[in-house]
Amino acid sequence: MSALPHVPLDAPPSRPDVATTGAPAPRLAGNAAEALVSALVRHGVEVVYLNPGTDTAPVQEAVAALREAGLPTPRVVLCRHEAVALAAAHAHFAVTGRPQVVMVHVDVGTQNLGAMLHNAARAEAGVVVIAGLTPRTTHGQVPGGRDTVVHWMQDVPDQAGIVRAYVKWSTDLYSAATVPEQLARAFQAASATPPGPVYVTVGREVLMETVTGPPAPAPRRAVPARTAPDPVALAEAAAVLVRGARPVVVTSRVGRDVAAVAELARVAELLGAPVLDRRERVNLPSDHPCYVPDTRRSAELLRAADVVLVVDCDVPWVPAQAAPPATATVVQLDADPVKLSMPGWDFPVDLALQSDPLLGLRALADELERLASTGVLAPRALPAAVPPPPVPAGMTPAAVVRALDELLDPEDLVLDETVTNIEAVRTGLARTLPGTTFQCGGSGLGWAMPGAIGARLAAPDRRVVAVVGDGTFVFSGPTATLLTARDAGTPFLTVVLANGGYAASRRPVFDLFPDGASARSGDVVGTLFPEPPDAALLAGACGAHGEDVTTTAELAPALARGLAALAEGRCAVVVAHVDSPWIDRSPPDDRTAPTHPSARPRGERP
Repeated sequence: MSALPHVPLDAPPSRPDVATTGAPAPRLAGNAAEALVSALVRHGVEVVYLNPGTDTAPVQEAVAALREAGLPTPRVVLCRHEAVALAAAHAHFAVTGRPQVVMVHVDVGTQNLGAMLHNAARAEAGVVVIAGLTPRTTHGQVPGGRDTVVHWMQDVPDQAGIVRAYVKWSTDLYSAATVPEQLARAFQAASATPPGPVYVTVGREVLMETVTGPPAPAPRRAVPARTAPDPVALAEAAAVLVRGARPVVVTSRVGRDVAAVAELARVAELLGAPVLDRRERVNLPSDHPCYVPDTRRSAELLRAADVVLVVDCDVPWVPAQAAPPATATVVQLDADPVKLSMPGWDFPVDLALQSDPLLGLRALADELERLASTGVLAPRALPAAVPPPPVPAGMTPAAVVRALDELLDPEDLVLDETVTNIEAVRTGLARTLPGTTFQCGGSGLGWAMPGAIGARLAAPDRRVVAVVGDGTFVFSGPTATLLTARDAGTPFLTVVLANGGYAASRRPVFDLFPDGASARSGDVVGTLFPEPPDAALLAGACGAHGEDVTTTAELAPALARGLAALAEGRCAVVVAHVDSPWIDRSPPDDRTAPTHPSARPRGERP
């Protein structure tokens, strides 16, 4: 799926990880590692996100040998942790729509991918993960055999089993002769609708195996074309939507394809339907009259709907908070309507259209326009505009978002991982251009900051901003992330909404036990940060600009200084210490349980 126009990645010629120029050196006989690197080039891979180990040595040497010979190679970005590598590759795919490559070492490197692999799977991010295998030979029978203690420690029965539930497909590169064909299959699998991560293993002995015999024919692995909806089902869906008196549209990530945004707008305008949007992407410009950012208003509209169109959305609503009436007709348009990767997916659907969202929305809009031209669909008024909620006084997340909104350009890329403060970002941060807002698509914390590295590599002419909480900041591996960004030349701004604890883990305790001991004391075990790290100082240790903000008067100047640091080529971290309705940081003796958030209205999200 395309997101933004392709931007060539021309690394500075002074960098040691870029192919050298000059007279080509004599070439040695090629091996499987060189075949692998050359295959990546043929598949358009511009960056390899690498965290190396003893098993990646043949690939590292292959990159050097090919560059010495004057042959093209991808840029290799050293990532200080595997999770950083995968989050960056995921965001790179999100911006460009082209599969990216991560290279890690054996089982331990695979395990360090952790929650970032969950995110990539849920977000359907096309990433080819290449992992080494411990060598199989011990006595020097072939080059690359075991020669260190870890080669026994890292020998596990089923390395691919670590990731099997989170990848579309996996394989082992079992010989030099098959590397091009197997990699072609890997990229095909990562790209085919719905895209997603794939996992490829390869042993060191195989990587060092000499390529012999005549060259194999070029692999022919076309990515399947987009699917269009069944015409009969499409006509039925249009008829159902036209009959609805109170239609609503629900989506979360149609904007993965920027061209689909205009088609979604056509459908919403023809139906006069509000669009209820979690905004994993810019699915509808935030100034469009059909866009509904407020969750309470969304809940009211959903409960009153008589027909619901769900487009490209894994979780259209949370029944315990708000759901359409049982009498409402639900029409689903999705490339993957069955959602087999979620065993408990149990949302009601009366008519399911399996289709690429762009093609499906375009066909649906065309059919609605036809019905309008024949008088079957009467012109409908657009939803009445709802003014944005006022910004509360004090050092609130909304105040931080408002200050940031006034400084950002429409073209800036924003990676949003604010968890309990996501409402403030959705309602307060104007995003009018498709392809400028990204969420991780899953629930693994620590994605946005390392993801900003990949977003900047994908779009080096755009400013990139990550908005996170203080818990997420630590999950991001900030030292590994900021050092990787510094070395890769990918500066970005991080805005930390620091509320002093895990608000997302406190809220369920108050919700489930409103009259419990935690509500009476106003505290929840294991959720406060008594002495949080000095994030600004940590940023400085990694070569980044860092500062803390405690008053609203300081917000705009601090954010402006952070953006100025990007222009100088440095990352920046601005920590805004905000109030939270879910965390009372007053001394225990001053807390009053009756005013604790357990007694406040619960937020509702469709």
